[in-house]
Amino acid sequence: MKHIFLSLPLCLCLNIVFAQTTKTTVDSLEKRYQQCLSEGKSSYNCALQYYAAMDSLLDAVYRQLYGKLDNNRRELLQVSQAQWVQKKDAYFRDIDLRVEKKRPLTLSGLDDDMIVTDNKAAYLRTRVIELLASTRS
Repeated sequence: MKHIFLSLPLCLCLNIVFAQTTKTTVDSLEKRYQQCLSEGKSSYNCALQYYAAMDSLLDAVYRQLYGKLDNNRRELLQVSQAQWVQKKDAYFRDIDLRVEKKRPLTLSGLDDDMIVTDNKAAYLRTRVIELLASTRS
């Protein structure tokens, strides 16, 4: 019984450390992305790298959160994530369609693709932040 009381604060501390570390990771990715853009190189490549990093972080945060939950909360997380994936897919399709419709009106190049990729990465970033917030509850 004594071990249970000692391990409870440790679990809470680990959750807080995990959330803070991952928030720091989000901030670090954002900073690296902004630095890449400010260098004036390929904005599209910067956006692709940021998207890939945010996608990997989202997967890692989801897996870590999933591993810490009991079965009931895991089911809720799975349902929530499945609903989010459906919304994400619809959002990504919509944004791709809008860009394709406007593409003949804009200059050719990677600017449209960069903006789309940036918006998609921001969508993933929002989900990472939501999942991190749920680790505190």
